[in-house]
Amino acid sequence: MTHTLHLTTISSRIFLETPRQCIRIPHSLHDNIREDILLESQLLLLSFAIGIQDAAAWPTYGCFASNQTGNMLFLALGGAGLATTADYNFRNLGMSLGAFIAGALVMGQIGNYVGVRQRWWLLLSSFVQSGLVFSAAGVSERANALVTLFMLAFASGAQVAMGRALKITDITTAMATAAYVDVVIDPGLLKGRNRGRNRRVLFLGLLMAGCFVGAVLVKVVGERGTLVVSGGCKIVVMVGFLFSRRVDMDC
Repeated sequence: MTHTLHLTTISSRIFLETPRQCIRIPHSLHDNIREDILLESQLLLLSFAIGIQDAAAWPTYGCFASNQTGNMLFLALGGAGLATTADYNFRNLGMSLGAFIAGALVMGQIGNYVGVRQRWWLLLSSFVQSGLVFSAAGVSERANALVTLFMLAFASGAQVAMGRALKITDITTAMATAAYVDVVIDPGLLKGRNRGRNRRVLFLGLLMAGCFVGAVLVKVVGERGTLVVSGGCKIVVMVGFLFSRRVDMDC
């Protein structure tokens, strides 16, 4: 009888504790998080957020915070004398490009050193990105354009560096050109199941949706409110990293 009760107790403990270990708010800040549907969803939400952010930056500052291809083109036109300060603000363009590179460089290299999939690092990087966007919303006036652009572009560079380091190359979180090409040249474009294609299409759709939503928000609530929404999306992503499963979890 005693043995039966003992086995029953052990069985009950296993039944109760095993699921709890799988769903508890994780584990260790030093876990490496794994690639799964949650991580993909987080990167897609960041793509949506960056679309909102660029929609807020362009009409106010005449440049992008994340789309540096466009910024380089405008700088080249100015350098060749084909555009003037009446067309674009070259100080803003230079600040955005420089801050984006700085954000990617600083945060990317720190990530390489500490571990790009470490939970604590992803939380910290997301916190820095969110804080910069909210701070930009707080100082967002034309008189503080360079300060605002520095924060937005640095955050964008940090976001892209974080996303690229996670090696989900179908979701860059910012640049759309390569994704368009990758979709249309995919040999399995018309297959029913194609995870890579689906990721790229979702990325492009959410990036575009973010641009349209951002444009509407700028018109309705202004630049500051639009940046707050973008920062809020980043906060959701940051919280999601608390629930991300580690690479060796089977459940």
